[in-house]
Amino acid sequence: MKEEAGVRISDAGHDERLRLEPILEESFEGWYLRHSRSTLYVIPTVRVAEVDGKAVGLAMLKSLEGGVGYVYYIAVARASRRLGLGGRLLDDALEHFRGLGAEAVYASVENGEAAALFGSKGFVKTHFGEVVSTYGLLRALGMYRSMLVVPGEVLLRLELQWGQGSSRSSSRA
Repeated sequence: MKEEAGVRISDAGHDERLRLEPILEESFEGWYLRHSRSTLYVIPTVRVAEVDGKAVGLAMLKSLEGGVGYVYYIAVARASRRLGLGGRLLDDALEHFRGLGAEAVYASVENGEAAALFGSKGFVKTHFGEVVSTYGLLRALGMYRSMLVVPGEVLLRLELQWGQGSSRSSSRA
C-alpha cells in the first residue's frame, strides 16, 4: 500500500473488483469498455487509487515473459480527473514492475491524453519490428500475443533505469 497526499494506492483483490466497474464506465466506451470490463476480472494485478476510502482510479498490469511489464489500462473517475491521479497510478505501476525486476514496460494507447501521460514518464513510440530486434522473433510473438495493440493505437516502451542503490529482484513473472 502506498499513500501520498490523501491518495492511497493498493492492490485490488479479485473479490473487490466489481466496485471498480463505474470507473471503467466513465472512462471507456464501445469495444474498450467491453474489453476493460472483462480484463478487470482476469488480469493478475489491479492497483486501485482511493481517496477517503472511495475508489477514484485504477491501473491494470501484467508481467510478460522475461521481465517485461505491460500496462493494460489506466482509468480515473470523471470527478477526479486533472488531479494527477493518472500520473500517480503510472508511477505506482512502474514501481511495481521495478519491484519484479522488469527491464522494460510497454503500453499501447491512442494518441492524445493517454499518449501525453505516458510520454511525460519517458515512454517512447516503438513497433513490432523493434520488439523483434530486442527480444527475438519467438519471444516477441509471445509478448505481442499478450499485449493489446489495436489499429489506431501506438505501442510505447520505457526502458527501466537501475540507478545506484537499486537492485533487480531475482523474481521474474
